[in-house]
Amino acid sequence: MKRQRVCACEGHTLDRLLQPLVMALLVEGPAHGYALVDRLKDSPMMNGAAPDPTGLYRLLNNLEEQGLVTHAWSESEEGPSKRLYELTDQGKCCVGKWIETLDRYRDKIGQLVEMLRSLNQSDV
Repeated sequence: MKRQRVCACEGHTLDRLLQPLVMALLVEGPAHGYALVDRLKDSPMMNGAAPDPTGLYRLLNNLEEQGLVTHAWSESEEGPSKRLYELTDQGKCCVGKWIETLDRYRDKIGQLVEMLRSLNQSDV
């Protein structure tokens, strides 16, 4: 049986903005990976779907390699130590750049939406 592909036109690719979304959550303060998974699921960008934890940890590792995020081990009496992720100063600067970039994207997307509306109405 052939699996039906999901069209990007339904917004199923918005999770590709995971990096700025994770960084936004870390602006609020340090967090454990599992807490980020829960908070991401509740984000409007994720439409109630939990992100793939493996992908999230891969992203966090990449952000750490880039110097945008750091981690410290958090001791727990109820289990093993966990990584507590936090933005670095460089990461906070990157968040500012994301704001500028996303503002530009929003403007361009608005222009595209208006173009599509006008073209779609002219064909009706």
